[in-house]
Amino acid sequence: MMPGFKYCLTILLSIICIPCAQNCNENEVELWGNCYSIEYTDSLDLSGLYLSGEIPLEIGDLTNLNFLNLAANNLSGVIPDEIGYLSNLNYLFLQNNEFTGAIPSSIGNLFNLISLKLYGNSLSGEIPVELGNITSLEYISISSNDLSGPIPEEFENLVNLEKLYLFDNNLSGSLPSGIGQLTKLSHLYLNGNSFVGHMPGIGNLNNLTRIYLYDNQLTGELPCDMCELETEWDNPSLVKISGNQFCPPYPECIIGNVGIQDTSNCESIPEMQFTIWGQCYMVETTDSINLGGTGLSGPIPPEIGSLINLKYLLLHDNSLNGEIPSSIGNLENLTHLYLYENDLNGPLPSEIGDLENITQLLLYSNAITGEIPDAISNLITLEQLFLYDNQLTGGLPFGLENLTNLQYLYLNDNQLSGNLDDEICFLDFEWSNAIHFNIFNNLLCPPYPICIENYIGYQDTTTCDGALLIQKENHEKFIIYNGFPNPFNSSIKIQFNLPKSETIKIYIYDISGKVVCSIYSGEKKSGYNSINWNGKNNKGYSVATGVYFFTVEAENFRETKKIVMVQ
Repeated sequence: MMPGFKYCLTILLSIICIPCAQNCNENEVELWGNCYSIEYTDSLDLSGLYLSGEIPLEIGDLTNLNFLNLAANNLSGVIPDEIGYLSNLNYLFLQNNEFTGAIPSSIGNLFNLISLKLYGNSLSGEIPVELGNITSLEYISISSNDLSGPIPEEFENLVNLEKLYLFDNNLSGSLPSGIGQLTKLSHLYLNGNSFVGHMPGIGNLNNLTRIYLYDNQLTGELPCDMCELETEWDNPSLVKISGNQFCPPYPECIIGNVGIQDTSNCESIPEMQFTIWGQCYMVETTDSINLGGTGLSGPIPPEIGSLINLKYLLLHDNSLNGEIPSSIGNLENLTHLYLYENDLNGPLPSEIGDLENITQLLLYSNAITGEIPDAISNLITLEQLFLYDNQLTGGLPFGLENLTNLQYLYLNDNQLSGNLDDEICFLDFEWSNAIHFNIFNNLLCPPYPICIENYIGYQDTTTCDGALLIQKENHEKFIIYNGFPNPFNSSIKIQFNLPKSETIKIYIYDISGKVVCSIYSGEKKSGYNSINWNGKNNKGYSVATGVYFFTVEAENFRETKKIVMVQ
């Protein structure tokens, strides 16, 4: 510590300068009547000296300062932006003064700051988001001011923070979930504000010893992961949560220390945490569940669909059974769904088509039955579809060619039947590469689309008598074939042969002659063609069981065939 002023005396280990004839030179800064060397002043402790007035703007010239303590004075006015010039500062203590106005955003430039104390002033406005840039911060105390607004989400960047004191302000809004990721945090004092919403998960705060949340408006259940910590939750001198709206049931570790809670609105507050397979998962913070190969058994709980922030759900290589719950369709953020090598059965839920961000859908080696739902063709982000080694029946889903991002398609070792649409060839696939495509060991009937006819592998065609086998000699005729399968359950193939390429229209009628669905209008190439009807009307609703008719119209041709829907 090297003061750069003249005629100075050192008193009680603090550098106190007695102004005599202050004529600071160009390499010095005058503060409160004293001169300080710009080059050599690295520490300045002027606490408790009854200083008054505003902080001189020239303080920003002392760029070598690493310690600045102006606490316990009578300083007033705003904290100048020039404080942000002190880029080497480690400690900034301005507490217990009379400062007003906002905390300057320029403080966010103090990238070496370790400790910030601004408490006991009359500061107002919001906490600057720029504070979240100072990842070196270990201590923040800006309590006992008039600050308002929320805690910035950027505070999640303060990975070295150990103590956070924000009590006795007018802060509001929800607590950012990122607080639960500040693993070094030991003291969290948020009492005496107007915070609302639920408390984020804190199961990662292994160093937490003190937490004061009292006198706010926090609601919902206390995080179910709190009891995993070694915090003394039943010690009222270390943990204070009274004066909120926390709802029962309360975690066992704190049940004797909840104080007075307003529970009048608890019935209307949605659940935000769920216990699944004996583990607590919070909706806000759960983006991944990896329980592959952990011995899980029984059905997949439907509550899994409530964890709407899930991106990865990995439950492979277990003994799970029962049907895949339809609630799985709620997971719109899901990118990876691994359910392979279990004992799952029953049909695939059509809601699986709501997974609009899914890239990998791996359901192989189960006992899944029924048809592949057409809704799976909605998954335009899908890259890997592995459904092999199940008991799937029927044809391929309508619109499979829409999956333009598909890179791997494994449908082998099922009981898929009927004919394949030529539209499958629209997929940009290296069909000859068995690493990317496998449809072996099914019941699929010829003729096969040209892109895969040499890669179809073994198919059991003994049941193909009911399907349409198209002969090459018919290629010069206009032929409308019977729908297959007929009767049908959820989808049916309408197959026809054109002697030349031309525009056609295909309609579905009910038994009264009313148009149920216009399923195609456009040009088709000469030769064999097929169109799949998904059993839905023009409004997108599934039709009822009954007799229907399909009509194929061309310029000089029109023919109608009867079909039967059986639910």
